[in-house]
Amino acid sequence: MAGTMRKRGKNSYFLEYMCDGERYSQTVKASSPSDARTKLALFIAEVEKGQYKNNNGITFTDLAQMFLDKHAKNNLSDTTIINYKYQLNKHILPNIGHYKINRLKRLHIQDLANKECDEYNLASKTIKNDIKLISAILEKGIEWDLLQINVAHKVTIPNNKNKPKKEQNIYNNNEIKLFFQALDKTEDPFKTMTYVSFYTGARRGEVLALRWKDIDFEKNIIHIEQNKVRTVNGTIIKETKNKRSREFLAPKKLMEKLKNFYANQDPNELLFNFHPSTYSRQWAKFIKENNLKYITLHNLRHTNGSILASKGIDVATIAKRLGHRPETALVYYIHPVSEEDKHASQELDNLL
Repeated sequence: MAGTMRKRGKNSYFLEYMCDGERYSQTVKASSPSDARTKLALFIAEVEKGQYKNNNGITFTDLAQMFLDKHAKNNLSDTTIINYKYQLNKHILPNIGHYKINRLKRLHIQDLANKECDEYNLASKTIKNDIKLISAILEKGIEWDLLQINVAHKVTIPNNKNKPKKEQNIYNNNEIKLFFQALDKTEDPFKTMTYVSFYTGARRGEVLALRWKDIDFEKNIIHIEQNKVRTVNGTIIKETKNKRSREFLAPKKLMEKLKNFYANQDPNELLFNFHPSTYSRQWAKFIKENNLKYITLHNLRHTNGSILASKGIDVATIAKRLGHRPETALVYYIHPVSEEDKHASQELDNLL
């Protein structure tokens, strides 16, 4: 059959052509019928030369996999890719993955957003992140000439009023004492590794990326310069989350524990040779076996900051110790150690 075209809207035409028993179609923008006929001729030529990829059979799952393979793999961090795969497999693909991309409608995306709120009881922020990911995938489909419009645009994010605001889960003073009592009965390297997490407030990956040369036993200073993160195939050592190093005075109790743990290792050797997920699993096992209130390793970091805040340490000093991004782009170093940082270290020492 000869190619056909029909107007679908202002400056929009639907093109169709049969070749070797297969139907090919495409929606194009054209300023006039004459312009549309020219694009129809080009469309037919591409089909007959085998240069046009018929997207009629491409599902959203197919496009999502193309997004991961052709874009994310070379442009995004492994951590981001892992998170994207989790998002896709959790709710997105089970609900809209089967739709052909040329049949996917904005209403389908809106139904997913509403379902995540009403049935899955997800927070509005989580729903927004899922819709943003869908939109990013569809945008790549447009760039690759597989789609004409992004149907994830203008989707309303429902406000889940039934989702209680997540409160910060941390240990109080009594719970910290129980935590210390249980931790003292455990074995190394988990014991010392967990003490480092508590007393420094460092992120999980920052603790696991510490080298012995990062520990200054003479001045009682710890340097945080790198981060150990999960990858698709294992782990890598990279820069800290905010791409800046920091250093601070460590509590004397922590430095004593590190000295006891130290056995003249190579300065470049890591203190703890653990996979991030392994550390988290051991932490969960430790909590369960000792009947402690469950908090995550990240909550242990929040506990550190909350203790310092409750002791009257100023917010700027706490942020500097924990490596939060400051308002300015300056890198904070302690040369010499400030009086406020000495105070912060002393308050942590006074816990026992």
